[in-house]
Amino acid sequence: MDNKHIFIAIIAALVLTGCGEPQQQNSITDPFIGGNVAVNLYLQNGAPPPTIYDGGKFPFGVNIVVENVGEADFGPGTDNPYVAARLEGILPNNYGVTDADLNLLLQERINGAHKNFDGTILGGQVTNFVFPQLNYQKRLVGNNLATIRGTICYDYSNLAVAQICMKDDLLENVQDSTICSLTGDKPVHNSGGPIHVTNVIQNPLSANKIQVTFVIEHVGGMLGEFYGRSVDEDCNPSVKNTNKYRIDVQVDAQDSGSIVQCYRLGNTNSGSLTMYSGSPQPIVCTVERSPDTTARIYTDTLTIKTKYRYGQFIEQPIVIQAVPQD
Repeated sequence: MDNKHIFIAIIAALVLTGCGEPQQQNSITDPFIGGNVAVNLYLQNGAPPPTIYDGGKFPFGVNIVVENVGEADFGPGTDNPYVAARLEGILPNNYGVTDADLNLLLQERINGAHKNFDGTILGGQVTNFVFPQLNYQKRLVGNNLATIRGTICYDYSNLAVAQICMKDDLLENVQDSTICSLTGDKPVHNSGGPIHVTNVIQNPLSANKIQVTFVIEHVGGMLGEFYGRSVDEDCNPSVKNTNKYRIDVQVDAQDSGSIVQCYRLGNTNSGSLTMYSGSPQPIVCTVERSPDTTARIYTDTLTIKTKYRYGQFIEQPIVIQAVPQD
């Protein structure tokens, strides 16, 4: 075998070795997989079909495939219990169904993706919302074009963690810098999902007390929109929906004795926040370490949890063909 063929064989072997292996993160110290997507939506091929017939001659179904690619579990028995799907863009009576037939609730737990201790990744689970027995009943003069939209509205949550520096005085010195610094930007890690925490900055206030400023952003782009978790919220995108762009925020220090107070959360560590028109919102918090702590200097972990309801959709045009009457 000549050198050229040996080289090709080596490359092929490397490609085959990589197939089927768990995905590996670049940094094992990052606790999350990350990413700005919680759920991927697909329409199963042929459900709906690209063309149907009028006059009740073509029964068909719609299958919305939901893949939980973020890092939060959702569905019954989780912290994100509400997951619903519905079909829009059609009149139920025209398709031989009722309004209730076009609205489904998830009845099972769907786990998100998870990162193992060794850095390998376990993918999230997949579920299906199946809408069967649709059949266009009306008679048409000529072919019509309709668009069927599959909408999913679901509870989700994101976690962000950042290392902060706690000291019993305000003085910075060279010896302490290798442990941590009281001043400056702090790296932040976010779990996979459309709401992230960015730009974490720490500054000292007094002995044993610091100020932390961070920004909450919708990083999902045009993927979807977010809402508060009101009981009757169905992800209605109308501008009249005053529950739109609301999220719940909770900020905790790993040291359970620390006192966390955030001005925009009512001077507590948790509350509701309105992100006006979905724009990034800064939050300023103070962290006062526990009086029982005897360590002179140490790093602590600040955890920021956001909870919300998220709406996104997928759609497909279908041709309704007029067929000769019997």
